Amino acid sequence: MVGQLALVREKGRLQLEETALGPLRILRAVVHEPDGLAPWRLRRRLRKAERALVRAGAGRVILGSDFPYGDRLALLRPVDPVPLWRGTADVLALGALDRAGIPRRRGRVALSAPRLCPELEGAAERLCPQVRVLLIDVPGGLDYARYLQARFGLPVTPPAAGADVTAAFGPGGGRWGRRLELYPGGSLDGLVLRLPELELPEDCADQALALLWERGAVGRGQLTVIQTEA
Repeated sequence: MVGQLALVREKGRLQLEETALGPLRILRAVVHEPDGLAPWRLRRRLRKAERALVRAGAGRVILGSDFPYGDRLALLRPVDPVPLWRGTADVLALGALDRAGIPRRRGRVALSAPRLCPELEGAAERLCPQVRVLLIDVPGGLDYARYLQARFGLPVTPPAAGADVTAAFGPGGGRWGRRLELYPGGSLDGLVLRLPELELPEDCADQALALLWERGAVGRGQLTVIQTEA
């Protein structure tokens, strides 16, 4: 069971309701925070909502972008979109090329990380047949770049060559072109993943997609990359 916490800026009592986010069934708890509510009362209402969701079997919770108290939760873990981002790094990088009007076969993509990881290797092997240049920005990553060259024929590209898009699996590293930060606290620089045939609330669509991805209900071939208006 996955819960959802929603905040309403008016008087009222805690409400629990089962609802749907696309094919997901979730239990939604509404926390009321009217003007002038004392901080200690708000803390108590948040704890009450958490306990109610936990008693109902929730271990994780979806939070809307307008829910400002995620860092105060003690019993529930917010749904994390980072595994989805990392697992679809190739989709995001190709989408960034598309948004920039760069043909994929002429695109230059950098993959950056503090160390080689399975997600980076998977993205690299899926990108190699589709792009012109792949830059591996990983400490000690030259041997892996040579392996890719031998398997796919792409040249081993020096960092000075640059790239149109950087998909970063950790902080630091190089920054070439548009940077997609696929780690906690990171940003997709205005890009979002969406499932065209599924309408989801914009304020929590990434978390709902992360759950569907985790359950194997969504494949990378079904996802598209769009640019937000902001």
